[in-house]
Amino acid sequence: AMTLVAALGSLVYALSLPSIYKAEALLLPPKSKHIKSLNVLGGHKLGRDMKRQEGINSGTVFSAFKKNLESRVLQKKFINEFGIIELMSPNRPPETRDEEIYEKFAQMIKVENEGGGISISIELLDPNIAAQLINDYVNFIDFETISMIVEQIKNLIKSQIRDIEYKIASKRHMAKQRREDEMLILEEAIIIAKSLGVKERVDATNVVQNNQLNISTSSIPLYYRGFRALNAEKQKLEKRKTDDPFISGLRDLQENLALLHSIKINEKNLHAMNVDRAAYPPTNRIKPNRRMIVQIGTAAGLFLGIFLAFFASFVMKLKENHSEKS
Repeated sequence: AMTLVAALGSLVYALSLPSIYKAEALLLPPKSKHIKSLNVLGGHKLGRDMKRQEGINSGTVFSAFKKNLESRVLQKKFINEFGIIELMSPNRPPETRDEEIYEKFAQMIKVENEGGGISISIELLDPNIAAQLINDYVNFIDFETISMIVEQIKNLIKSQIRDIEYKIASKRHMAKQRREDEMLILEEAIIIAKSLGVKERVDATNVVQNNQLNISTSSIPLYYRGFRALNAEKQKLEKRKTDDPFISGLRDLQENLALLHSIKINEKNLHAMNVDRAAYPPTNRIKPNRRMIVQIGTAAGLFLGIFLAFFASFVMKLKENHSEKS
C-alpha cells in the first residue's frame, strides 16, 4: 500500500512540474576573413616615425568576445534594448528591483569552454523563446565587440594623426625661427661688409694662407661673401613663402598623415566569432526527469512500506507478550 501511494504521489508531483528546455549555441573563433578589415594599420606600410602596432588576430578578438559575454554592463544593455525584463518577470511586484532581474539573467546564461570554442546556453520554459534569446544575445555581443574594437582602432588612428600634426607644426615653427635667425645673421654680416667696403666675394683661401691659418679649422667670416651676395641671400629668405621644401623629414610625415586619413574600416562583414551551431528550439526537455522522480518515489515507498511492516509486526509481538504476562 505504501509503495502504491508513494508511486502515485511521485507521479502526480512529477506531472505537476513544468517542463524546462535548454537552448545551446556552439561558437568558434572568427575566421581570418571575418577580421581582415581590422588590420588596417598592420596592412599598410607605415613610415619609420609611425608607432609599431601588433596585428589583430582571431584569438585576441575571440577573447574579447568571450569576456563581453559575461559583462554585466552589456547584459543590462541587452535586457533593456530587447525588453527582457517583461519577458522574465511579466507580473513582477513593485518591490522587485531591476538589479534582481539583471542578476537572475546573469545566472541563467551559462558560458562554458568547448574544445577550441565555447558553448552558451540558457534554460527556459519555452523552447522557442530560449533559442531566440540565445541567438539574439550572441549577435548582440558580436556587434558590441566589433564596435568596441573598431572604436579602439579609430581612437588609435586619431592619436597618431594628432602626434604627426604636432610634429609637422613643430618642425614648421622651428624652420621659421631658424630662417629668421639666419636673416639676422646675414643682416649683421651685410653691415660689416659695407663698413669694410667688401662688395664682392673675397677669396678666403689666400686670406687663410697669408695669415698662416689652417683652412680646415679656421672660421671664415661671413662678410667675406660681400654685401651684394649677402643682401641677395637675405632678400631671398624674406620672400620665401614656405619653408616646407627645406624641412628635413617633413614629406615623410605628410605621407604618413595622408595614409592615416585614407584608412577606412568596413564593418559590414566583421565578426568576433564564428557560429558553429546556432541555437534551435529543443524538442526534448532537460528538466524534470519524471521517470527518475517516479522511480525514486516508488523505491522510497517500497522501503518505507517494508519498514512499517516490520515495525507493525514488532509492535504486535510486544502486545502479545504483554498480554501473556498479564
